[in-house]
Amino acid sequence: MSNHTVVVSNIGTVVRDGTWKEAKAAFFEYRRQSKNNHGRAAGESVTWFRDGDVYFEYISRLVKESHDERRSR
Repeated sequence: MSNHTVVVSNIGTVVRDGTWKEAKAAFFEYRRQSKNNHGRAAGESVTWFRDGDVYFEYISRLVKESHDERRSR
């Protein structure tokens, strides 16, 4: 059975060595909060790892814009 971990950039690990079902629920909930600019996850990136490898990743628009601004300087 695979181990699943979900990390929100501003919060940290929200699921550690959880089940696929736990990780799926957490990933999509925190992604929703990030997209809707709501709560501590507002505008943050969310990454779901399966057995230590990136399984899904959401990089928020705000993080992309910040990165682009730093590159243009």
